[in-house]
Amino acid sequence: LYNSACCVGWAVVLAATVKSLVENVPNVGFVEALASVYDSEGVGTVLAYTQSAAMMEIVHSAVGFVRSPLLVTAMQVMSRIVALVGVVYSPEAKVQWGAGLMILSWSMVEVPRYLFYVFAILTGDATKKTPYALFWMRYSLFAVLYPTGITGEMTVFMKAGNDPAFHAIFGAAPSYYLFCIILPIIYFFGSPFMIMNMAGNRKSAFKKRFARPPPPPRGLVWPLDEKGGRSSTGVNRGVLEGALRSVNSEKADKIANTKSWRFGYVKHLVGMVEEQCKDTKTALAIASAGLDKAYELFQFVAPDGTSVSFKEAMAAKNTEKFYTGFIKGEAPKGKNVLEIPYKGKNLSGQALKDQVKKWVDYGTIEPSAGEAITNCIDNPGWLDLSGRYFVLLGAGSAMGPFLVLMALGANVVAVDLDRPRIWQRLISIAKKSSGSITFPMTKEQKTCKSEEEIYDVAGSNLFTQTPLIRDWLLNLYPSKPFTVGCYAYLDGALHVQVSLAMDAICKDLSEKRSGTSLAYLCTPTDLHFIPKEANEASESYYKDYSKRLFCMVMHLMSPKKFLRKNARKPIEGQGGPFYIVNGISVAQGPNYALAKRMQHWRAIIARSKGCIVSSNIAPATSTVSVVHNRTFAWAYEGMPYFKPYEIFAPATSNAVMSALLLNDLNNPKSAGNPKVSLANPNQLFQFTSFHGGTWRCAYEVDSIGEASVLIYFSRVALPYVGAVGVIGAAVALKVLGYV
Repeated sequence: LYNSACCVGWAVVLAATVKSLVENVPNVGFVEALASVYDSEGVGTVLAYTQSAAMMEIVHSAVGFVRSPLLVTAMQVMSRIVALVGVVYSPEAKVQWGAGLMILSWSMVEVPRYLFYVFAILTGDATKKTPYALFWMRYSLFAVLYPTGITGEMTVFMKAGNDPAFHAIFGAAPSYYLFCIILPIIYFFGSPFMIMNMAGNRKSAFKKRFARPPPPPRGLVWPLDEKGGRSSTGVNRGVLEGALRSVNSEKADKIANTKSWRFGYVKHLVGMVEEQCKDTKTALAIASAGLDKAYELFQFVAPDGTSVSFKEAMAAKNTEKFYTGFIKGEAPKGKNVLEIPYKGKNLSGQALKDQVKKWVDYGTIEPSAGEAITNCIDNPGWLDLSGRYFVLLGAGSAMGPFLVLMALGANVVAVDLDRPRIWQRLISIAKKSSGSITFPMTKEQKTCKSEEEIYDVAGSNLFTQTPLIRDWLLNLYPSKPFTVGCYAYLDGALHVQVSLAMDAICKDLSEKRSGTSLAYLCTPTDLHFIPKEANEASESYYKDYSKRLFCMVMHLMSPKKFLRKNARKPIEGQGGPFYIVNGISVAQGPNYALAKRMQHWRAIIARSKGCIVSSNIAPATSTVSVVHNRTFAWAYEGMPYFKPYEIFAPATSNAVMSALLLNDLNNPKSAGNPKVSLANPNQLFQFTSFHGGTWRCAYEVDSIGEASVLIYFSRVALPYVGAVGVIGAAVALKVLGYV
């Protein structure tokens, strides 16, 4: 209804504008005709109401009706409102050619934009089912109309800022400084970002529009829904419902009745973790029921198109098998010294201990994480990995420990996609190390005539060959204890699939191979048990930051969305009270949350059965997959304003997480050791956390994104603001007669 009303309003403005131009251009020329547009019948009043209605888009973003970033939406809408104020209240601004150009550009952009939204809602698919002509206009007209609209807005600003009539209403100095100095500078530096952002959106939209149809389903897939598609929403909700149904039917019913799962899942995840706080039995029951439900719901499609449940597929016998490839590194054994790259230096020994202490003192990491890293420094024997075997599921992952393990001479069993470029990289690294790499192949290594042929036949697919990978690993090096690490990552629904595939492998290896240990990388953007001290530190930071003007203003803009308090009240339970942190980011979606939750479930189940489990929280890391999203990149730049945040480079994160892994494997006092008593299984994630500040920050991580982006841009703009101040001071001195 809103989109339809706005479309009609802008259509009226566009029609009246075109009519005015058609009537006046032959008599006075195009430029003069533009100058008369605003005063034409049907333009001014309708324009004011229609553009003012766009204020609702800020509300829609604030309450979650749309996924548009609130801060960006507010800036875009308010810039239009400011221009509207100029053209409405300045007699000089409304009768110059720029006002007409602005109105024409706005209406030509907005009519197809709102009509596009209407068709997107009606068809249910904004990318592929909207009429192509409308789709093309939505993502192409900006290239011409944004520059013309900005040009028109700039003329309005300059005219209004120098108009005595406008000064009489808003004041001479405020009008001049805002419209003639500040806004032009903001537009000069901000307009290219806006245009480039739309260019990026266009590229993405056209890529999706003309993407090839997905191949026929193979391997591990989401089940068919009532409409014949493979939507993730129902299954995602069903897994969590099944997990809670085992212990609390009332909470399970609430999950089943949640309509907007995309934006409503977080409270149910919180409720599930609160339920797990009751006692060990409840925590494990939820984990087992959740995983069982996932195995029951997900399907496995064979090459012939037949489908069975994933549980049945993993239980079936297989006649196919992989061959084994092996490459031994050529480098001599290195020194058993822990080195962590950090800000251009390779830290080791006392220098590394000093830096670890700084991280602990600042609150970026937990004291237990600092102790674990120090343990690796003090026990160099732990770094001799020549006798250890690590199975890396997703060996080439940016956050995986492959490079560190190879440098320390480990024996790595690498599982990754059957892509030649992946294996060229992994094998080349292995050759230059003192370790070894073992990998699955589709033909015997001795029959390969060149390294290129080895690359061509190496690798496997976790989706389509899950049972075969499991079988290959079960029979590989039977006398060697394996540490199985889950490092594969994919976006969206695929992340759930790959996590479930890795889980099936971890389940059977941990239960059927003696001495198997498991390793996971936890994300800080999740629900975790935390130490009481971390909760108290967060409370202390909150008392400080909540008094700062910037934080007060941001919070008042949207109390439920911006700068929400991080410290939560403790939860009572057997062995408690327990403190938790809600680090979930709604923007990452329920699939990401489910994928990580399944890893939590397997971790506590495996540990309860006597398996060593290393499952430590990694910090926010500037990986390519994250910072390619400009909004995330901008937020990362501004987040350190909120102490004790720090964003780490991938090399640093890899090294510290590898150190924490080695501590868990060697330290009998580690929480990952099943012989260490825990009051609740989820306390496994409470210790040795390198969270990067998430646990101790004043505000929930999901509530500081917009503020962080704003902080980043304020820092970028600081030199220009200073220049504006100097110019303003000079103008003031001139006006006052001092110069």
